[in-house]
Amino acid sequence: MNGQCAATKRNGEPCTLPAVGQQGLCWAHNPKNADKRRRGQSRGGRGKPTTEIRKLKGQLEDLAAGVLDGTVERANAVVVNQILNTRARLIEIERRVRETEELEERLASLEQATEQRGGGRTWVR
Repeated sequence: MNGQCAATKRNGEPCTLPAVGQQGLCWAHNPKNADKRRRGQSRGGRGKPTTEIRKLKGQLEDLAAGVLDGTVERANAVVVNQILNTRARLIEIERRVRETEELEERLASLEQATEQRGGGRTWVR
């Protein structure tokens, strides 16, 4: 073991973090830390979309108020609304991607745990 993690990152590159323990893996790739990583990821990802959504709602309220009081032309409001809608859809896509990645990691952990226990039922891909 050369002191570097033996795992491969999602993008196929070797992990560059230092290895700890006998398995030759860094903290992030060690299966023993999967629950801690998952809890941290689930907490860490919650604030940004909520903040972005609140910001979008505020912008939409301002836009609607501007149209109603005549300070924003309707044509401009339509374009801005389309842009805000696109941003909202992107936030949802980011959430789905993050959720899918979390589920893939959980499935990989379950598969690895099953293999370490000596088989049992194998997961179909």
